[in-house]
Amino acid sequence: MSIPKILFLCTGVGIFNRGIETFFRDAFDGLRGSVDVEIELAKGAGPKKPGEHVLWNLPRTGMLAKAVGACVRRNGYVVEQLSAFPEAIALIRRWRPQVIFYSDSNLGFQLHRWRRKIGVPFKLLFSNGGPCSPPFDRTDFVQQVAPPYLEEALAAGEPREKHFMIPYGIRVPAEPRVDPTAKAAVRAKLGLPLGRQIVLSVGWISRHHKRMDYVIEEVAKLPQPRPFLQLLGAMDAGSTEIVDLGHRLLGPAGFGVCSVGTDEVAAYYRAADVFVLASLAEGFGRVYIEALMHGLPVIAHRHPVMEFVLGGEGELGDLKKAETLTGLLSEALAEIPSDERLRRRWLSVRERFDWAALAPQYVEMFKTCARQAISLEA
Repeated sequence: MSIPKILFLCTGVGIFNRGIETFFRDAFDGLRGSVDVEIELAKGAGPKKPGEHVLWNLPRTGMLAKAVGACVRRNGYVVEQLSAFPEAIALIRRWRPQVIFYSDSNLGFQLHRWRRKIGVPFKLLFSNGGPCSPPFDRTDFVQQVAPPYLEEALAAGEPREKHFMIPYGIRVPAEPRVDPTAKAAVRAKLGLPLGRQIVLSVGWISRHHKRMDYVIEEVAKLPQPRPFLQLLGAMDAGSTEIVDLGHRLLGPAGFGVCSVGTDEVAAYYRAADVFVLASLAEGFGRVYIEALMHGLPVIAHRHPVMEFVLGGEGELGDLKKAETLTGLLSEALAEIPSDERLRRRWLSVRERFDWAALAPQYVEMFKTCARQAISLEA
């Protein structure tokens, strides 16, 4: 068999930054050039680079996608995927991949529905980072990114050979060191306070799911002088109440909120003293390993996925309860940073999630999927 062609298909790359889009961008960069497979990326926006294809679409962030979505009773995210479908078909017919690796369900459903008419015997490999629950009857294979989701699928009667348990990967930076001078310089550049500890939370600025309101309320219960709370993430109309709550309970001098590009997030990790995310569940929680690999103490809700991702290197508690986070923050903020602690957290990420460690598993998954025969007969 010739070297399998694997098409990474994610319309949000270049348009939006959340877990799925960040993963596909990072996975393409981390895995391209791996032996035994040929990988190309289809994205929604951005510069045209070798191996990358920009599909015309109505981006979810634009007014036109939202208007069209309102007319057909779908959101802009769905409109973005469906509007990219014609160019995706043209690319598939031209490049003829053996496997299409994707995570956007609506686009995957259409590829499954029209596969015979597209005329290319590709296999569909769904990366279940949402996550979605079984049955997975409109895809050929599923990448589960955490053990609980594989267990759920098997308990529902899904065939074991259809599922792979391989976590998200990440590019791990150089080993962090305790360097107060460098930290002060980063804070000054970002406009963060120099004489206070900083608590960082990264995620959608909302009351739902990421529970940023809970984080604000718990930080407000800490005794003076309280740490500075920095929220970092995407904002929408519902974010206003979170911003107002932060200013009311913590004051402008004790609270900051902003959205930045993916490349800028690392600076905030380097500036912070503690990381917290108050979600009660996550599909994976990439931000946990981002914080760990920068050496930060990490606080999360006790949940099987968070336990797997943190691998014993985080502080877990019942964040449904009032004052739980306050107590965990008090303990974490009392920690005296050391190179040994930072290295242990960083090493945990490098050994389990770095692309160098995971690439062989991804390549074998792609090759296994490519070997599967698919008939285009009705």
